[in-house]
Amino acid sequence: MKKSLIILFVLSLVLTLPNQSNAQAFGGKGSKTLLVGLGFSNYPTIYPSNNNGLGSTYSPLSFNIGLQGEIGIHDYIGLGFTAGLTFSGSLDYNPGVHPALHHNNIYYNYGNWSTIGIPIGMIGNFHFLQLIADKTGKSFAQDLDVYAGLALGAGPSFAIPKSGSNVSGDVGVIFMGEVHAGIRYYFNDKLGVFAEVGQGRSSRLQGGLALKF
Repeated sequence: MKKSLIILFVLSLVLTLPNQSNAQAFGGKGSKTLLVGLGFSNYPTIYPSNNNGLGSTYSPLSFNIGLQGEIGIHDYIGLGFTAGLTFSGSLDYNPGVHPALHHNNIYYNYGNWSTIGIPIGMIGNFHFLQLIADKTGKSFAQDLDVYAGLALGAGPSFAIPKSGSNVSGDVGVIFMGEVHAGIRYYFNDKLGVFAEVGQGRSSRLQGGLALKF
């Protein structure tokens, strides 16, 4: 009886121990991660020159809601998507009238528009902290994931006239092109937090929740 209890205790202990192959912050090939974050972005935006919109390229500082999904295709590499919503005050094209910004001989003033953008793109990440941990035989990558990657994409941007203005709306295009670096920390095998910064043709700073599946 005593021996049976010991066997049952050992079995229960083994079954409740975490699986070390799944205890890594980045789970490698077949792993799935979803990031939901808030932050700020600076995407290049082009509106057509049709006398209704802004008629040039500019990069507004925007409040950003972001969603990223990543699937591991290798022990240290993941591919996925990025999407989001950006919200910003916009720029009113007024040549020579109290310029707030001068770009390509065109003067802009903050004024008549607010904008909503929908960036959509592809991402690729290299999780180098996991590689270092594996090569050194250390366990510091069980909860912590540090990575770098690329993001490329585009999407529509809507210039919405502010209340009381005498202008009409317009539809343009925003572009995403950046090198980014990020860090994720997991409290358990499902839930964590992340921070990510990107810089290139576009720029972005974001943080929020990281979910593993």
